Amino acid sequence: CPLRTYLSKRPLHLCNSSLRLFFNTTVLADVMFKIQGATVPAHKAVLVARCEVMAAMFNGNYIESNSFLVPVYGISKDTFLSFLEYLYTDSCCPASILQAMSLLICAEMYQVSRLQHICELYIITQLQSMPSRELTSTNLSVVTLLQKAKFHNSDCLSNWLLHFIASNYLIFSQKPEFEDLSVEERNFIEMHRWPSSMYLRQLAEYRNYIHSRKCHCLIM
Repeated sequence: CPLRTYLSKRPLHLCNSSLRLFFNTTVLADVMFKIQGATVPAHKAVLVARCEVMAAMFNGNYIESNSFLVPVYGISKDTFLSFLEYLYTDSCCPASILQAMSLLICAEMYQVSRLQHICELYIITQLQSMPSRELTSTNLSVVTLLQKAKFHNSDCLSNWLLHFIASNYLIFSQKPEFEDLSVEERNFIEMHRWPSSMYLRQLAEYRNYIHSRKCHCLIM
């Protein structure tokens, strides 16, 4: 594809600055996406160059190849706009973990692996930065994130979330969502949990020993 070759040879910063001018504008737009009762303009050349699923959709024997108005299902308008913004600018700035997960799901739907990895990294970074007190009080369900990551083939994120739950066992084991884990997931977490059962048992024995020594201290 000559256009793909041309774009790939251009400096990335030029692509970012020039294509951004056409994001979400009707100027030279040749396709409109209908989503949640609204329409979003786009340019087939950009979509075909940046997304293989879009390329197959608009170049193949699909109804979308000859349609000006293309419906989009299963994605919110805001998420789809963020997805298109990435295609036009090669940048992504999710506002929250939940938004990043929605964008990851959209990226998986359209097979844009780099965007998936960006969303994975964002989610991991945000969770890692949460102090224990916030993890305890947050309404964000890490187990639900794990289930969505596994369902949408995000192996890197799902594996990390399993280890994250295991590493913060005392926090997550007290949450109601912990019961939603599968038997296999529970077994993995119990095997890799921290603190481990052995550590807690040894800690209890040590504290009992120290307490008994204090009680029989002749000096005191």
